[in-house]
Amino acid sequence: MHQFQFRWIPLVATCLLMVVFVRLGWWQWSKGVDVETQVALRDQRSVTNPLLLGAQTVNPQEVDGVSVVVRGQFDASQQFFLDNQQYQGRPGVHVITPLQIEGTQVRVLVNRGWVGWGASRAVLPEVAIPVGRVEVHGRASLPFGKAPAFVSESVGDTGALRTRIRLDEIQAAHNHPLQPVVILMSESGVSDGLVREWPELSNKAPMHKGYAAQWFLMAVVLLGFFVRSSYRKVTD
Repeated sequence: MHQFQFRWIPLVATCLLMVVFVRLGWWQWSKGVDVETQVALRDQRSVTNPLLLGAQTVNPQEVDGVSVVVRGQFDASQQFFLDNQQYQGRPGVHVITPLQIEGTQVRVLVNRGWVGWGASRAVLPEVAIPVGRVEVHGRASLPFGKAPAFVSESVGDTGALRTRIRLDEIQAAHNHPLQPVVILMSESGVSDGLVREWPELSNKAPMHKGYAAQWFLMAVVLLGFFVRSSYRKVTD
């Protein structure tokens, strides 16, 4: 015969761990709901006309993944290359060219695509830059400001070759307004030898909800273990 035996220390420990598991589960579930909301808004915007970028600064979180169009002139003097980019296993760089938005002093960074290294990393790739008024179509994205793993952040982050995109540093260095997004340029019939195969936008809501289910399940398993271990065999 087994009888439930109440003990304070296992009860307190179980309650504390269950609170932690439930809070972690709720946190992941909330992230999943937020991602679903953002994806729904993004999909809704994608079926409408592209967003025309102008002098008004956009909210980067709200326009991330949104189709955009911008008109103006490329600023060749401020073009730089984003290092450590690969395409089909080949090392190369992304070509980042600021564009001065038509009728304003505001710039927006345009990722024009990938180009491979030549015979040596000592010589930067030569990439032609369109002259005059242009109309750029693409997708707004959040700049990745963290240097790649095992790469020193002090190497090449102020010149023509950079390891990351830091909008605050770029804006401070050139003293002009800067839109807080990077445009991933689409093909649009442009023939410049650059590769523009951007990764598809992913919906990570199922992943977050899966993590949430695991945390909730761990809380249930812990409670079951506490109840089961609290029953002791009683001998007459």
